[in-house]
Amino acid sequence: MNPVIFKDLLRFTFLLFLVAGISYGLHYGFLTYFQNDRPMDLVNFAYKFNVGITLLFTSTIILASEHLKEQLGFIFLISGMVKLGIFFYLIKTSDFVLDKSVFLHFFVPYALCIVVEIVFIAKILNRTNFSNDK
Repeated sequence: MNPVIFKDLLRFTFLLFLVAGISYGLHYGFLTYFQNDRPMDLVNFAYKFNVGITLLFTSTIILASEHLKEQLGFIFLISGMVKLGIFFYLIKTSDFVLDKSVFLHFFVPYALCIVVEIVFIAKILNRTNFSNDK
C-alpha cells in the first residue's frame, strides 16, 4: 500500500471520529439539557449509521484512489445517494419516526460526515495529476 494513501486513511479516520465525537457530545448535551424527556434512539442510530457508512465508503474511495482516479467524483456522488437510500430504507423498516421535529437529529451527523468526506476527496483529487495520463 502506498504510504500516502495509508496516511490519508489514518487522517480521515481520526478526523471523522473526532468531529463526530465532538458533535455527538454537543448534540447529546443539548438534548438532555433542554429536552430531557426525549429518547435518544434516533440520534444514536443516526450517528452510528452516518459514521459507519462514511468510514466504509470513503475508506474504499481512498484505497481505490490510485486505480480509479478518473471516476472518484462519480463514485463519491453515487455513494452519497446510496447512503441516503440505505438510511431511509432502515428508517422506514424500523420503528423510528422521521418528521420535522427530529430532522436535525439525522441531518447534523449526515452533514458533518459529508463535510469530512468532501475535504478528503477534494484533497485526493487536487493531488491527482490528470495531465500525465494517456
